[in-house]
Amino acid sequence: MTPSIYPEYLQHHYMITCMMFIVWGLIFWYGRKIPEAEKTRFGYILIGICILQEIVDYWVRVQGAESGLYNFRLTKELPLQPCHFAYFASMLAIYTRKESFFHIGYFFGISGAFMGILTPGEDGIYSLTSNLTSHFQHSLIIVNLMWCISALHMRATKRSIIHAFIVLNVLILPISIYNYFTGENYFFLSQAPQTIIYNPIFPISTWPWYILWIEMIFIPYCYLFYLPIRKD
Repeated sequence: MTPSIYPEYLQHHYMITCMMFIVWGLIFWYGRKIPEAEKTRFGYILIGICILQEIVDYWVRVQGAESGLYNFRLTKELPLQPCHFAYFASMLAIYTRKESFFHIGYFFGISGAFMGILTPGEDGIYSLTSNLTSHFQHSLIIVNLMWCISALHMRATKRSIIHAFIVLNVLILPISIYNYFTGENYFFLSQAPQTIIYNPIFPISTWPWYILWIEMIFIPYCYLFYLPIRKD
C-alpha cells in the first residue's frame, strides 16, 4: 500500500535517519559536557518531548483514519509492542535514574528499535507526517538511551541481559492471550514483521519457527550491544 500512496517513503525515511544519527551524536556529546546541576532539567525536557510525540502520533493516526488512509482499530493502537516498552522504560530510566529500567529500554530498544529503523516496515505509513511520527517513536528511544549512557553513566552487565530476556518472556504470556482474543499481532507473536527492506534478524518467517529463532538469538544478539557499555 505504501509505495503507491506515498512513493517517497523510503527516501524520506533514510533522510530522517541520517538526521537522527546527528541528533544521537549531539545528545551523547552534550550528555558528557552538561553540568551536573542541569542534567535533571534536560532529562525532563526529553521526557516531555517523548510524551508530546506520543500525543501527536495518536492524533496523526486519527486524522489518517478520518481521511481513509489509516486503518484505526482501538485494539491495535495500544502501546504493547516491544518498542513501546522500551520507549517508556527509557523515560523511566531518565526520571528515576534506575538502571533496571535502562536495561529494558536498552536491550528492547537499541537492538529492536535500531533494527526497525534500518529495515522499516510499511504498516500505517501514508504521508511524511506519519513517517516522522513512526520514526520518532523509535529514534527517540535511542535519544533517551544516549542520554542515559553519556549523562547518567548507566551501563549494562551480563546479568542485565538475562533480566531483559526474562522480562521479555514474562510479557509474552499476557500479550499472547490478548492477541488470541483480539486477533492482533503484538510482539509479532502471530506473524513475523513485514518489512520493505530485508531484515537479517528474521531469516525465518514461518510461524512459530521465527519465534523460536528469536528466543535462540536474543542473548547472543544483545551481548553484541552489551559490549560497548559493559560494566563487568
